[in-house]
Amino acid sequence: MIKLRIATGLGLVLFVATMIGGLAGISQAQGNGGGATLASLAGKFETKGSGSETVCFNQSFTEAVVCASAPHQVQFKLTAVAHNVRDAAGNSCGVTSVSSALTGAAVAVYAAKFPNRTNVHRTNVSTTTSFDPKTGSGTASFRQYLGGSCIGAGFDSTGAVLTLTGTQSFMVSDSGNRIETIITSFSVVASPFGEAGSMKETMPVNEATSVRQSD
Repeated sequence: MIKLRIATGLGLVLFVATMIGGLAGISQAQGNGGGATLASLAGKFETKGSGSETVCFNQSFTEAVVCASAPHQVQFKLTAVAHNVRDAAGNSCGVTSVSSALTGAAVAVYAAKFPNRTNVHRTNVSTTTSFDPKTGSGTASFRQYLGGSCIGAGFDSTGAVLTLTGTQSFMVSDSGNRIETIITSFSVVASPFGEAGSMKETMPVNEATSVRQSD
């Protein structure tokens, strides 16, 4: 059985809330944060999400390759739960637990090659780069690490390996109690599974919603 070697995109995103069709396809009125300020978004949030990802391999399954010429294109269903803390300046740190499993036709074709389910944990750190209280919309940059730890919204990088970086747009609703985010770009820095740049496919499609939690 092959050890799953993907730096899962959902792992990078899943403290983030990525919604399909623009910012979740929600109307401006629904998306309006109700005058929420960046400082009012401080607090604890939980994110639950799901998505899919295609990872492509060579004939012998010994290397991940560009999908355009790959003999094996393997689809995975991704689910995740994340807990993160935001501060008044728009910084965030949290830990994401991501599960991946074969999906669709891949189950019948590749079940003997991959484990039924793979679980990984990632530390995600983000910094807000812009925010408009009138529309409740903003942008942020993020980094994902294997290892490290959160101290509130701050990050202790001791022993951490940077695996992914990227940017995102977000929309605030429910007076700052709900945040929906879409990934606008990401780049694999290093794969913690031992092969730099092992994820050759495009950015995965993910859905998730971040909801404020009580202290």
